Amino acid sequence: MDSPHILLVEDSNFMATKVVETLESAHEFVISTVSTADEARYALENGSYDCVISNYELPDESGVELAKSLRTDADIPSVPLIILTGRSLEPLAKEAIEAGVTEFVYKGDQATGEMDVLANRIRIVLQAHQNADD
Repeated sequence: MDSPHILLVEDSNFMATKVVETLESAHEFVISTVSTADEARYALENGSYDCVISNYELPDESGVELAKSLRTDADIPSVPLIILTGRSLEPLAKEAIEAGVTEFVYKGDQATGEMDVLANRIRIVLQAHQNADD
């Protein structure tokens, strides 16, 4: 199986670099990065991705708003979207799930180490998405 191609939407250069380096070297994902929701929509319209990981707070809108716009745009293929956030997850959950967010990962747990939790969530949502398509 080919390595999954992930679109990372992250406006922090530090966090983007950390996620890319770790997920590519330790977990064999292929990661492309953009820093805004508009860039993410453009990338998804013009490229092929298996999953999107988005920071909750982006310069132009929230990750939840991005998820909602992706679910309503017929030109963008349906892919799982994981929100990576430093905020408390509970207040975001209902709105995010209604918007089409597939999963959440707390950013604080991912700032160091091998990012096993994030990598595991990616694998889980990819498997579920594939099973839904079968």
